[in-house]
Amino acid sequence: MKHKSTRQAAPLRLIDGELRIGGHLNARLFELLDAIDRIGSINRAARDVGLSYKGAWEMIERANSVSPRLLIETATGGREGGGTKLTETGRKLLVLFSRFQEEHRRFLDGMNRHLADDPEVLLWLRRLVMKASARNQWFGTVTDVHVGPVSAEVFVNLKGGATLVATVTQESVASLGLAKGKEVLALVKAPLVMVVTDLEGYRLSARNQLSGTISHLQKGAVNAEVVIALPGGDSVAATITNESVNSLGLAVGNPATAVFKAGAVILGVAP
Repeated sequence: MKHKSTRQAAPLRLIDGELRIGGHLNARLFELLDAIDRIGSINRAARDVGLSYKGAWEMIERANSVSPRLLIETATGGREGGGTKLTETGRKLLVLFSRFQEEHRRFLDGMNRHLADDPEVLLWLRRLVMKASARNQWFGTVTDVHVGPVSAEVFVNLKGGATLVATVTQESVASLGLAKGKEVLALVKAPLVMVVTDLEGYRLSARNQLSGTISHLQKGAVNAEVVIALPGGDSVAATITNESVNSLGLAVGNPATAVFKAGAVILGVAP
């Protein structure tokens, strides 16, 4: 008769950490010791855990140097054909580490479940674990989604009150669960951002036009990075040519507007 599992799903790993004994003996070493105990050969045990023979020996030598007694012993020839096995000390240490590891796992699971019960802390930590290569990364809240025949427009409110517009596919709306109130990460690469200093009398086709003050300007050999500080604490970085910097008269403290198309915005959601 089969029983349904009552095991709870593992919580989101917002807090993680490696267990070490004495600052030197870690899980990798004990994986190796366990393999030696099962297989009876350092060479084959090293392959089993993805180590080279040399790397396995160096790991064992380091462990032996901090242990009052040897952790493994090697026999050559004899009635049992030789091989390598754990000493009594090595086996005791392996059992001890396994117990510590289980307690460590339970502790981390408990901490992660506790954090998951606090929506504000959960949102903050989720933002910390997100990684992306795009220079511009803003967190915001979806305020509206307009779904068309092929694509959709997603409106995202930033903390300073500015609104971004992103054009994404219908599939992205469904797979990311994009809807009003959803927290999202908006990404735009700096080379896709244009800098405008005077919009008076002009109308631009680009949906996103964020106005602020230049807070940083760094010229390189050919291009320059221009950072525009927005109301509310967000900022926009643009990569433009040095010639554009000169022709626009850009300088720190001057007003400027960052302009980019809705199709340049990539949206991401927390796991």
